[in-house]
Formats: sequence, structure tokens, C-alpha cells
Amino acid sequence: MTDLPVDVLAEYRMEIAAEFEAYFSSITEHIACLDEERARVLHEARAATEAYARLISTIPAGKDLP
Repeated sequence: MTDLPVDVLAEYRMEIAAEFEAYFSSITEHIACLDEERARVLHEARAATEAYARLISTIPAGKDLP
């Protein structure tokens, strides 16, 4: 993109800036979505771990577990 003549870059400066802004906005939204999903999965994993721990505590100690 920098190989373009300066006058062309100057003429399309606003369009180029808008494209980059849209790209970074989209990336920010995507990362926020990934962060939300990560938090949800971690919460789910904690709940599963707690459920497993409760289950294990109800099984007599003489039983072998995998």
C-alpha cells in the first residue's frame, strides 16, 4: 500500500483510515466474544470439577477410580 504515489494515498486517506478502523473494531468485537466464551467455559469447567469432587467424596474409599 505504501508503494502508491503520495497524492493517491492523500486522496484516499479517509477511505483507508475507515477500512482500518472497521478492521480494528471487528477484531476488538471478536476478541471480546472469545473472552466471554472463555469465561463461560471456565465457569462450566469449575462447576463440573465441583460436581466430580462431590461424586468422588460419596464413593467409598475402597473403590478404585480411573
